[in-house]
Amino acid sequence: MSRTHIPQSMKRRLLLVSVIAAMLVVGAGVLFFAGGPPDDEETAVAANEADAPRVAIATGAVEKSALRTLSKMARKPFQASSRQQSPETLPLARVLHELSLIPSMKPGDQTDAREIALVLRWVSFQPERACDYAYHAVLDGADESLLKEAVAAWARVDPASAARWAARLRSPLLRDLAVSTACGIWSMKNQAATLNALKSLPGSAARSSALSGMAGVSVRNPKQVLDWAEKLPGPLRERTLQQVFGSWMRRDPLAAAEWLANQPMEIQLPLASRLAAEWARKDPLAALFWSRAASTGALTGPRLEPGPVQRRAMDAALGSFVSSDPEAAVAWMTTGAGRSFFSQRVSSLASSWASIDPMAAAAWVWTIPAGKERAAAVGALAATWTRSDSSEALRWIQRIPKPADRNAALSSFGSALAGSDPEAAAYWSTQITDRQLREGTLSQVISQWRSINPGAATQFVQTSNATAFLRKKP
Repeated sequence: MSRTHIPQSMKRRLLLVSVIAAMLVVGAGVLFFAGGPPDDEETAVAANEADAPRVAIATGAVEKSALRTLSKMARKPFQASSRQQSPETLPLARVLHELSLIPSMKPGDQTDAREIALVLRWVSFQPERACDYAYHAVLDGADESLLKEAVAAWARVDPASAARWAARLRSPLLRDLAVSTACGIWSMKNQAATLNALKSLPGSAARSSALSGMAGVSVRNPKQVLDWAEKLPGPLRERTLQQVFGSWMRRDPLAAAEWLANQPMEIQLPLASRLAAEWARKDPLAALFWSRAASTGALTGPRLEPGPVQRRAMDAALGSFVSSDPEAAVAWMTTGAGRSFFSQRVSSLASSWASIDPMAAAAWVWTIPAGKERAAAVGALAATWTRSDSSEALRWIQRIPKPADRNAALSSFGSALAGSDPEAAAYWSTQITDRQLREGTLSQVISQWRSINPGAATQFVQTSNATAFLRKKP
């Protein structure tokens, strides 16, 4: 959406008005009444870039701000006429003039699109000044796509200059956007040249952003970038490997797995678990087979050898499967090879499913035989449901028929509610009929309550029969 304008001081407004007035006097008659200069004059204006700074927005801070704040200076809303030309054919002076009208136009997608088109046309004349304009416009509230499109247009013609300009931006966020955009395009044109030029970019943050941009397009030749990244020092190497490998594994996890199998353990350890987690979101059965969680699968490539890398990958694959599709994970873990993982994952299964569909999760927990597994599932379900909708969770808990299940749910309910409503959490904790569980839950709730409101917590302890055991503690 188009940005709003920042109020200026009166002195600054007067100065801005004088700058804009001087600019508009020169071209008002030609641009508004003649419908634009004749063709031969357009060619002359476009060619004579030496005169452009007289009307360019990016020639100074005052001129930049002036062109962004015209609507605050009593200009009438711009009315597009039938004579309005396509931005792709406008001369430079006309581009700058129409950009000066953007702040007075009605905010919306159409205005934003017009501004981007005008800036892209400006890039064909003066790429650095056009990108300067886009940068300051985004700082002033414009959508970040304006800067990204401008830098991308410059990078397609001169990626080295675009990357160096982007690396000097003061805004860390916009610098990261601009550098990664420029270097991503540069990498597609000439990956080797981009890698060689990284050392010349000013600042480690800019170099890191450049690597992020390269990682986004590294699928064309990821092995080359990964082999180069292995030679980088310390943290930069790890971050680059993570970025490049992450882009590759999302596109082709099997090829990434084959490359990883030939790497030393210090590279495998952080990357294998990430690959397993991402792969499990895309093809859980293949990821589980690769990490040896499943005994059969359609995967034809190499499986991980037993050891610390394999155990980390297996844990990551299982965790990702549970969090991304708990219902399918339940089906897998209650039959066949998955059954051996059920006990240690039952709480995660209940919690993940409850975060998506608590009623369906509630129906599932009663299919688990009574015992520790069901108690763990009920407790995890109650805790997750309480954090999202405590009233509905409590109504469900009150309808649980068996005391053991209801006590497990009330304990989780109290613990989950203690941070936001410790008084209610303490009250419902007193309704637990199992003494040991009740006292343990109350101790936790009262401890949190004291950190929020010690006076109220102390008064509750002194007046509640259910908390007599707490008064005996030092």
